Amino acid sequence: MSAEGYFGPSEQSLVDMIQMWGLNNTTGILVIKSGHEEGEVHFDKGRAVWAKSGDFLEDEDAIYHMLALREGKFRFVNTNHIENKGSWSASYQQIIMEGMRRLDHINDEMRDIEEKFGLIPYIKKDPSTIETSATEKIFLELVDGKRNLEKVLNYCGLGVHKRVEIFSHLLSSEIIGLRKVRILVVDDQAMWRKVVSNMLSHEPCFEVVGLAEDGIDALKKLHHLKPDVMTLDLEMPNLDGIKTLYWMMSGGYDILLKTHYNITIDDTYRCPVIVISAITTEMAPQTLEALMGGALGYITKPSQVVPETLKEQQLKIAKTVMAASQVDLRKSRRIKVKSVTEKRNIPFENTRKIICCAASVVGGLNSLMQLIPSIPGLLDAAIMVVIDDLDSLQHAKSFAEFLDRYSELSVEAAEEGSILRRGTVYISPGSNELTFGTDASNNTIFNVSNFRKRDKNKKESFRPVDDMLMSAIKCRRFETKIGLVLAGDGPDGKVGFLDMVKMGGKVFAQDSYSSLNTVKPESIACMGIAKIVSLDDMVSHIVDEVGKVTY
Repeated sequence: MSAEGYFGPSEQSLVDMIQMWGLNNTTGILVIKSGHEEGEVHFDKGRAVWAKSGDFLEDEDAIYHMLALREGKFRFVNTNHIENKGSWSASYQQIIMEGMRRLDHINDEMRDIEEKFGLIPYIKKDPSTIETSATEKIFLELVDGKRNLEKVLNYCGLGVHKRVEIFSHLLSSEIIGLRKVRILVVDDQAMWRKVVSNMLSHEPCFEVVGLAEDGIDALKKLHHLKPDVMTLDLEMPNLDGIKTLYWMMSGGYDILLKTHYNITIDDTYRCPVIVISAITTEMAPQTLEALMGGALGYITKPSQVVPETLKEQQLKIAKTVMAASQVDLRKSRRIKVKSVTEKRNIPFENTRKIICCAASVVGGLNSLMQLIPSIPGLLDAAIMVVIDDLDSLQHAKSFAEFLDRYSELSVEAAEEGSILRRGTVYISPGSNELTFGTDASNNTIFNVSNFRKRDKNKKESFRPVDDMLMSAIKCRRFETKIGLVLAGDGPDGKVGFLDMVKMGGKVFAQDSYSSLNTVKPESIACMGIAKIVSLDDMVSHIVDEVGKVTY
């Protein structure tokens, strides 16, 4: 009785499978994969006799950790070649009862800890001067004063139960502490400095440590305050936002301050930057220039004339800043692209091949700026990109026009009633719902509707990436369906990409080394459905799957 598949909230559960193998007195090996984690459980006539998960967990610690995993991929192989050290075994009844007890206990503890996820652990006592266990040392190695608590817990590899126990002990022993995300707000207008800082200060995980009125003031305060994130206005006197960003990213602004302003600092400091753009219906050219120069994302200044409430705008600003605080700035680089003087004239033809791409503003815009201009113009497919937290269709148009100048492919915003054409990239904001179908001439088309016009119940269930993917899967006109998961955050897309793989499609996720924001691609990777590739290699994988147009 060999089997393989997926487990998770919308799939079968590991508990049900263990019960089935126990009732059938099965002998074999259960292999589990969830993201970076892999584990095995060996069964002898229905009893678990050995288990291992990662590098540190064995037997009961391993199996109860695996039972607590939310989703992933499994494979069960019937074999008599199992590991049985004789030191531990458990029936399926014992596993299920104890697993449920531990899961209830850990869920209670996690509810308290989740409130602290955005805080950043730091070491208060020198570990070399105190006695710590081997597992505590592993946990402390990830405490670098930059990663937030959520990342440390997720990456420590100590299992769902053990990591909570170790964290609680280290915190109560005052070996580690928790601090807020430190933010420097830069704007030449006092009113906007106050508005933005007040919005950020309402979040329990944020601390506004300084205000700066221009680029010179910001560079001077960077060294002293060492913020985790800087929010940067672009239009300022003395030194504007673009020049401030470039000087900070170059690391040589100490020379600028000394030579031109007679300001001496001991050393320079860099931090992630989020651009604050003026209230506008379009994405400003300066914002796009800043993204190319190393800014990680942008937010629009709060306003009462946009569809979102002030509370929704506050949450979006907080989410963007939090995502930026967790970016490893060593991976950020200035993006260099060349303008395309002429595009190849591909014969007008609707396509039966679709590439569905998911991304977010923080990290995702940077990835798209590098990926789309690298794809050949003769691509025999259409690409539909959903940027789940992009502000509006007008912003999508501005971003599409920018990409179109540097790409062999045609790039445009996804608008109502368009025929889906090969060699074309469509950009859609997360506020729009995309559905695919056919017109009277049997052309493949897509329709667009704004979710804000839905009734309340439909709004609450709206997930722009999943809805787009599910529609693509159901559309019979598509003979090839490919998924791309670029840098971003949030769980949207997990259901749709899983169903795409089940229906024979392939999914490629951007690797953590080239991704500035790893949450979205890692959440898909956790399910074991995506091939992890670098941004540089993604183009070749796309072309291999869909091919090029031939005349």
